[in-house]
Amino acid sequence: MKIKKINDDKVQIIITNQDLEERNFKKWELMPLSPKAQELFQDLLDMAYHECGFQIEEDSQLMVEAYPLSVDSIAVIMTKVRSSRGTENANLFTFGQPDEEEEDDEESCFERGTGQVWNFGDLETCIQACNRLVPDYLEASALYKYFDEYYLAVITIDLGIEDVAAILGEYGDWIPVDEVFFKEHGQILIEREAVPNLASLIGK
Repeated sequence: MKIKKINDDKVQIIITNQDLEERNFKKWELMPLSPKAQELFQDLLDMAYHECGFQIEEDSQLMVEAYPLSVDSIAVIMTKVRSSRGTENANLFTFGQPDEEEEDDEESCFERGTGQVWNFGDLETCIQACNRLVPDYLEASALYKYFDEYYLAVITIDLGIEDVAAILGEYGDWIPVDEVFFKEHGQILIEREAVPNLASLIGK
């Protein structure tokens, strides 16, 4: 692992696949509220404290951002945020892409493949997104529910990767998690043909 203190409120940790394997940790377990993910982040926080003095004060919370840098490494950004009323005890965790100033020398950025998982805060938004997708671009699709949010897993044809991502990106957030995580830990709402089934609900 590589730990770099960006400023007093932010630290960056680069984790390799080997680091995860040594901890018997799978990439798709890097999910909000996952006990294994919480344990991993606590270990990272302890390491950051010992190596660069990064710690969380009583009046602040920790926001964790995770994104793939390449097929072999993941960047975890830990940021201290000041607590506010209504957010106490909140579980702050996001998946995302790095800011330009945080990319440094990491040139290879993880690209979405034919297998994609998209997060939606509510079912109606997911339905609207599915209604805009071109069916011919999809080989398979399934819908899952996990902690009151909806996750649409799609498998696209090679030519449809960018078009599908562009449409779904207008309504939801792509997450670098394998569909197998939701099969094991989530609630299966629509096991197959989720996109055409959801799209058919428009106007009903």
